[in-house]
Amino acid sequence: MTQIAVKLTAYNKDVQRYMMNGNRSNTSNKTMILEAIENAVISVGISFEKLFPSKSKRQAVLDEIIYYLSGSGICKVSAATLAEKTGASIRTVSSAVKSIKETGEIIVAGLADGKNKYIFVLKSHPNFESIMKEVFFVDIAKQNAEHIAEQDFSKSVGTVGRNGQKLSSNHYNFNNLKQEKEFIQESIENDLQDLDQNTKEIRTKLKSYAANDYQLLFFDEIMSFPFPNAIKDAAGVLALRIGMDTDEKKVLKGMQLLNKIAINMVDGVEIRNIAAVFSEGINKPIQNTDLDKKQSEQLKKVQFYNWLV
Repeated sequence: MTQIAVKLTAYNKDVQRYMMNGNRSNTSNKTMILEAIENAVISVGISFEKLFPSKSKRQAVLDEIIYYLSGSGICKVSAATLAEKTGASIRTVSSAVKSIKETGEIIVAGLADGKNKYIFVLKSHPNFESIMKEVFFVDIAKQNAEHIAEQDFSKSVGTVGRNGQKLSSNHYNFNNLKQEKEFIQESIENDLQDLDQNTKEIRTKLKSYAANDYQLLFFDEIMSFPFPNAIKDAAGVLALRIGMDTDEKKVLKGMQLLNKIAINMVDGVEIRNIAAVFSEGINKPIQNTDLDKKQSEQLKKVQFYNWLV
């Protein structure tokens, strides 16, 4: 089935109309769908257990969504509702939804008319094509025909060079390796971001992923320091993002950067993705301002200093 590349949105009335005409959800269908998704994920060389660990909250979120989809093949639900139904945190729901996207078996869309809800569509459901056409107004059959025609054209023209030889597949392989690396990184980070785990469990998992002891040291520094909870919640991911080449100097730089992020947060600056901001900043040279020099000297003299003071 052709993958929908753009982020889809639909209007609440269109979704509701289709759901009203669909079949009711049931447990037996849910079990069959879950097994099919697990088999599909494993068949492409991905660990289903890593995406949805057994008896975890992420797995509970998946179960709930599949139950909703077992009827008509489409459902709309908010993160808050999923959190309430499964006992998970909003952050864990978000992590579960990321893993659901990675399976490639369920489309994750949103409402276009201001309602803060997810729309999930089961691609293997018999209603899939009609859902796409009647709810999202996307003609899948037409897209598939165009996709096949494009592939045939590419085979006859794009894979042959001027001398009749096949072109190198290095670019294709590079993209595949890049996507695989990004997938592995995201899967590991999702594993560490599950807020239902305690600090000891996260550190244990981090120890198996980290390339050197300085990454573990950086994690310990973050958890010992009086940073805002949002930074501590991301400590495992930050310890990975600081890099496998981390040394004492880079740990110091990372702490200085997090101190600046914390100060901005206290000043009211909204930072939605702390890990992304940190990743961008850790690879840039720290400006040699008087304030930076002073902070650096403080950190060299004492292991921690209170950013609240």
